[in-house]
Parts: sequence; structure tokens; C-alpha cells
Amino acid sequence: MFQERESRDELGIGGIRDSIADQLFPGTSTIQTRLRYVFFIPWQFARLDERHTKAPAFPAASREAESRLLAALLQNEPTSAPGIIGREAGSTLKRMPSSVYWAALGSWGIRRADLSLQQYFGQADLRDVARRSRRRRDDDEWSEADASGEVWHPQLMKLRPLDFPESAVLGLTRPESELLLDLWRSRHPDSLLTWLALDMASGHESIQAVRAWAHPRFASFPAQTRTLLDHARRFDVLVRGAALLYNLQLAEMGNRQELEEAYRAELAKWSADEAPSCRDWQLSAFWPRVLGQGHTITGETQRFIEAWHGLSQLPSLVSPADSEEARELVGKREQRLKGPRSRLQNPAVLAQWGGRAGLEPLTYRWPTTTVFLNDWLLGWRQS
Repeated sequence: MFQERESRDELGIGGIRDSIADQLFPGTSTIQTRLRYVFFIPWQFARLDERHTKAPAFPAASREAESRLLAALLQNEPTSAPGIIGREAGSTLKRMPSSVYWAALGSWGIRRADLSLQQYFGQADLRDVARRSRRRRDDDEWSEADASGEVWHPQLMKLRPLDFPESAVLGLTRPESELLLDLWRSRHPDSLLTWLALDMASGHESIQAVRAWAHPRFASFPAQTRTLLDHARRFDVLVRGAALLYNLQLAEMGNRQELEEAYRAELAKWSADEAPSCRDWQLSAFWPRVLGQGHTITGETQRFIEAWHGLSQLPSLVSPADSEEARELVGKREQRLKGPRSRLQNPAVLAQWGGRAGLEPLTYRWPTTTVFLNDWLLGWRQS
């Protein structure tokens, strides 16, 4: 479950994909499941701070707390409820929800301190000292300030149920949805995530679309967002052709005739039906939208995309399958990226090929976002 599903990095385009996704849906990840985890995690960590958990004990205590949360969700939610992290793995779960959502907590301003999860664990003693120093006298009695210190948003602990985690469910409350909308508007005012939440808050229906650019309200999206989505759509089309050619070459090397024929036919269809949509696509306008967004996109990657774009648009080229130049471009790209693990160079690695590599459509985390926004809307509609 916890593998990035949009890998298509057989040809090293993940940085471009993630640059687009971060602009559209900041804080999201393909391995996230349900939205309310962004409240569960700080609530349980603050509880550990309140109990003066020491730094050496914090990782184990955190895992135990997340296991209690899992048990509560399994008890309180229907067996058919999707998105409970650890439902199948149980105590053997390797990647806990806290690590899955840690970046989102920072991106959205729920976590106000810029530190890694490991740093948060390691600073438990410092937080405890700071917490004790904030104690104040009130009516001749000692009271203590919020255990979260400066790490968490000040409204967060006010929303924590008194019986958490025993009462934990996946549904948001209205105040939780209100806080998230405020944070999205403040931290990411130009994102599609924020626009869609505001659109639904104004009364429009929840999302019904396979891809973001197929959304029924696409024409109403901000112009900059529509432009970015157009780039995203064309990029998806373009690299699909390269991935098809890569799989064709693998089928040929593996003497898998049935797959070879299927990929050759699919590539010819792509060249005739899909590639023309990229013909007037200006990469000179694309690069400024994806470079400098916190992801590594090397000059070599740019040159590969530009070369593939040019080769895929040759008028005389019926299919890239018949172009030695296209084959060499894709083959050398994979070999440079994977070195001795190249399927095109290492027969043992080729033998592990399942017959389909890097062909998942690029959705730019749209499936995760639709789940999040539908969760958010249900909370928004609570009285």
C-alpha cells in the first residue's frame, strides 16, 4: 500500500510530476488515505508531551499511541470504511500515519515548527522544559500552558475530544473543516485544493471526475490553474508514449511476442490519436511553471523530454516503434538512470519485469485530493 503509485519514474520524470502536484494540491501524497489523520497525529503527540514523555522513549510511545488509534478506529468505524491505515498490517505496519502525514502538517500550517519527525521526537525534553517554564500563577493555583508549545496551531488542542483516542472516527466536525479551510486559504491561496474547497463551501456539488482537467467546473477554475492543468494533461500524454516504447523494447528483449504485438499496436494508436494533442505544446512555456518548485529537474531530464517531444511529432513517423532514434533515446535514458539495474542491460532484472512498467496514468494526486475534499465537505455540512 505504501508505495508511490504514480511511479512512472522508469524514465526519471517524477520531479516534474511532483512539481505540478504540489502546486495544485500542496501537502498531499499518494499514500495518504483520510483527511482527519492531520488532527489525530498532533492530538496524540501533544498527549505524549502532556505526560512528560522523554526523548529516548518517544518513538516507542508514539508507535504505541498510533496502535491505540488504529484499535479505536477499527472498533468505531464500519468494517467497510476505507482508508484506515494499518487495517491489514496491524502491529507489523512499518510506516506509521505520523510519517505519512508529517509533510502535510507543515505545509498546511498545522505544524508551525520546521522540523523533521525524528527531530520532533528528539526535542521532547526541550519541549518539556519550555512547557514547565511557561507555568503561570492564577488565583494562587498553578496551571500549565498548552503542552503543544510552539509546535502546533493554537486552535488545534481546543478541537481535541476529551475522550480521544477512544472516540476516534474518520469523520470531521464542522470546526475542524473550518480550521482547514482557513489554513488552506492562508497558506495556499492559489492552489486548486483551496479553490475547490471554497467552491464546495459556496454550495456546489462534490467532485465527480476521473482527472482534474475533466472536472465539470474546469471552465471556472482560475486561468493560471487551467493553464497548469493543460500542461499536466499534455505531459501525461507525452510521457505515456515514451513508456509504451520502453515496454515494447522490454517485450522484444524478453521474447514475449504477445506483449510485443500488443505494445506495438498500442504505440501506433498513441502516435495517431494522442500524440497530436502535444503538437502545438510549447515547452518554453512549460518549464517556467515546473522549475524552481522544490523538486529536482535536471537539465538532462529537460533535454530528454524536449527530444522525445520532437521525435514523437515527426510528420513522417507513423510510430516511434519504427524510429531507431526514438528507441535509442528511451533506451539510453533508462540505462543512465538505472545503471547496472537497467532492464535493457541486465537479463536478471529483465526477468523480474511484470510486463507493464511505468504506465500508470499521471493523476497528480487527484485521487487523494478527491477523498480529502469529500471528507472535508462532510465535516463542513455538520451542524
